[in-house]
Amino acid sequence: MLLDVALKLVTIVSVLVGGVAVYIALRNNSRQIGAQIFLTYSSRIHYLRETRLFDVDLHHWPRQTDEAENIRHAILAAYWVIFEFYSLRRYGFVANSIWKIWEADIVRLLGTPAFQTEWDVIRPHFEVHSHFTAWVNARHGSV
Repeated sequence: MLLDVALKLVTIVSVLVGGVAVYIALRNNSRQIGAQIFLTYSSRIHYLRETRLFDVDLHHWPRQTDEAENIRHAILAAYWVIFEFYSLRRYGFVANSIWKIWEADIVRLLGTPAFQTEWDVIRPHFEVHSHFTAWVNARHGSV
């Protein structure tokens, strides 16, 4: 009888240890995926920085110059990166702690006249993504 109790106790402890191990593995995997997403989007943002978009005064951007078309393309690319990152966060693939790293910069960028002006042109591309358009519209009004 003592052996039976000991075996049951060992079984229970084994199940608990296995459950904890699975939890730790899943949590670490989730954190690694979040880190990979962060690094991927960091490289995409680095690419946008290389377009010199962030060197332009987006409050007084050159609307009538040769550079304006390049800026428009960079703004469109930035909106797509923001949309993808927002969508990953919305569906739980990006943790709030990672999102918070960039949220203030994204909101500040969306508040610039260049991004607000181009939003009127770009918005039709995002009409099927009503959550994103509502989120951007709210950010344009909050700055």
